[in-house]
Amino acid sequence: MSNAIKVFFSYSHKDEVLRDELATHLSMMKRQGVIEAWHDREISAGREWANAIDDNLNAADIILLLVSANFLASDYCYDIEMQRAMERHEAREARVIPIILKPVDWSNAPFAKLQALPKNVKPVTTWQDKDEAFLNVVQGIRRVVEEMAKSKTSSTASETTTLVIPSGELSLRQRRRLEEQHNSLQQQYDLVSTKLGKLRQAYLIETDTARKFQLEKQIQESETELHRLDQQLEEIEQKLV
Repeated sequence: MSNAIKVFFSYSHKDEVLRDELATHLSMMKRQGVIEAWHDREISAGREWANAIDDNLNAADIILLLVSANFLASDYCYDIEMQRAMERHEAREARVIPIILKPVDWSNAPFAKLQALPKNVKPVTTWQDKDEAFLNVVQGIRRVVEEMAKSKTSSTASETTTLVIPSGELSLRQRRRLEEQHNSLQQQYDLVSTKLGKLRQAYLIETDTARKFQLEKQIQESETELHRLDQQLEEIEQKLV
């Protein structure tokens, strides 16, 4: 299990039943040893709960924000867990995935720029079949897990190779060029991310079916572009290490 992707649940205790359902749907990945999932109900007796949460939040590879009115109203979820999660996401230390459990206005939240699940950010509880909604969520999480596992494998291979390659392989000029490329890509990433956040906000409030279809297509295109830029940034960062 040492290579398993660590998954952290950030949620309101009022949504515990939905959290348990999601955890159940993630059981196959846990059985396969692909992920290790943790939430605060796993804190053992006698341990300080705040420290346990901090330790697991800071060690997580993926942080799931289980979004609802309860989550947004919780000072601990919003001001502590979510803020720390976003700090780690911005530092590229972890991936934050918002899971929209119930209808709520989250358009101005710091995580609004991120790709949320289920598809079309339709809240889990509004699906006719809730199991289908959770299946869609789990499929999205699995894709991220596979990406991260592949990245970890590449990083490990890169580190192994570095042991036999003389230091200073990149010339100063090459390093500067890579840094310039990285800065340019980062600017593009930020612009697309901002655009995506606005498109999602527009989709949430749009009532015209035709316009919603157009927005959905634009959202998908922006998500694809964001993913491409993220991969390019990661490749350059690996070269600069």
